[in-house]
Amino acid sequence: MNFSQENVFLNVSESSINSLLKYISEIAAITGYTTDAKALNKSFIDREKEFSTGLEDGFAIPHAKTAAVKKAGFLYFRLANPLKWQTYDDQPVTDVFALMVPPQNVGNEHLKMLANLSTALLEHDFKKELRRMTNRNEIANFINERIGE
Repeated sequence: MNFSQENVFLNVSESSINSLLKYISEIAAITGYTTDAKALNKSFIDREKEFSTGLEDGFAIPHAKTAAVKKAGFLYFRLANPLKWQTYDDQPVTDVFALMVPPQNVGNEHLKMLANLSTALLEHDFKKELRRMTNRNEIANFINERIGE
C-alpha cells in the first residue's frame, strides 16, 4: 500500500465522533476505498459501539471490516478541534487514522496494518514529528517511511 497526500486530511472540523465517522466514510468513497459510504459508516459506528477505538495522547484508530470496502488501506485526519472520545488517558482526540479492510483481508492485512500503526503510535517521537508537520506530502512520506506496508 502506498500512502499518498490524497490520504491526508488536515484541519478537519467535525463536532462529534459520529459526524467524523460519516465524513471519513464520504472521503473513503471519494478516494476509492468504498462504493458505499453509508455501509462503511455503519461498520465504523458498529465497531465503535463494541469498544472505543480511542487510544491515548490524542489518537484514535477507528476501523471497519466490511464488504463495502474495495481495497484495504487507511486515511489520516488531523482535527481542527479536539473531539471528546473514550480514550485510555481520558484526553480528547486530535489525530485519527481510519483503517478500512474488505472481508478477504481481515485476518492478515488488517492485523498487519493495525500492528504497524499501533507500534508507531507507541513511539513519542513518531507522534511529535507527525504533529509538527503541516504539509500533506511531507506527512504522507513520513507515514510511508515509519509505518510502511
